[in-house]
Amino acid sequence: MVERELENILGKKSIIELTPIIIKKKDTSDKICYFFDTDDNASPFDINMAYDAGFDVVIPYNNIKADKVTQLVQDAMFSRKASAPTVYFIGGSNVEEANKIAETVLNSLVPPFESPVIIDPRGANTTAAAMVAKTIEVTRKLGWHDISGKKVVILGGTGPVGQIGAILAAKLNCTAVMTSRRADTVKILAKNLTEKAGEGATEIIGAVGITDEQKYNLLKEADIIWSVAKAGVQMVSKELLEKLPNNKIVVDINLVPPYGIEGLKPKFEGDEIIPGIYGIGALGVGRLKYKTESNIFKEASESKGKKIFNYNNAFKLACRILFDEEIQITA
Repeated sequence: MVERELENILGKKSIIELTPIIIKKKDTSDKICYFFDTDDNASPFDINMAYDAGFDVVIPYNNIKADKVTQLVQDAMFSRKASAPTVYFIGGSNVEEANKIAETVLNSLVPPFESPVIIDPRGANTTAAAMVAKTIEVTRKLGWHDISGKKVVILGGTGPVGQIGAILAAKLNCTAVMTSRRADTVKILAKNLTEKAGEGATEIIGAVGITDEQKYNLLKEADIIWSVAKAGVQMVSKELLEKLPNNKIVVDINLVPPYGIEGLKPKFEGDEIIPGIYGIGALGVGRLKYKTESNIFKEASESKGKKIFNYNNAFKLACRILFDEEIQITA
């Protein structure tokens, strides 16, 4: 009965044509991150960060030097589609060698196989960027507006974070003073970093800061103090801190006791340690560092072509996360 009714409506000779739907398959190439580390062991922190940011495969290489990189990069890029999502990440404690590796990677890439390159030696770029951005956040709360023209003393400043922090401070037109136990080393390093900071940046100064007397003479005129020495090393005792004039911001990136600045707790977010001295602890810096690095990995994994993610990108991103705006620095 139903069949007869359909025949009356459609006609016995009706033909129903079906147009096939063609579904274009999405490129399912894995996101691969090649991790070149200058240290004996590639950092588990950075490996975890890359996986958590969405990479399918992270391939670490340790003890890498710039002269080993070209063959690795060319093997990696020529074995994949030009459009395959590939990122090169450079880490390790040797900032100078990491910069050479990054330059070599960029020079090894050829069209159309170019890919993004992230440089963050031992987390220095993202940690320093977070440290500077958090400092600016507290200066705004205190009504300083920004840190331009302020004197910044960087205790233990010859390490990776101290070096990048000094460059960013110079680019923001601060008077940046980095300390070390070795006079010749720190002065030569300060000169080299001033050159890297480029035209328009202020001069970075190297100074010796071993004894409390030496530290006091440096810190008494500082507006901002960054303690960036190795974990578990106290740089400023509470006794020394209490001797200093007030109206200062102090930052400690050390999360391993004893902390770099006695009395500055890791959870502090601009809290007053003693009257007129305000502290930012390692957790406040660390949380922003984590967000910054995570976002860099995600942005790089979705980028095409040759693009470098360095401390400039890290600082701009940290500021966007904190303030929803970018703070301009010299090129």
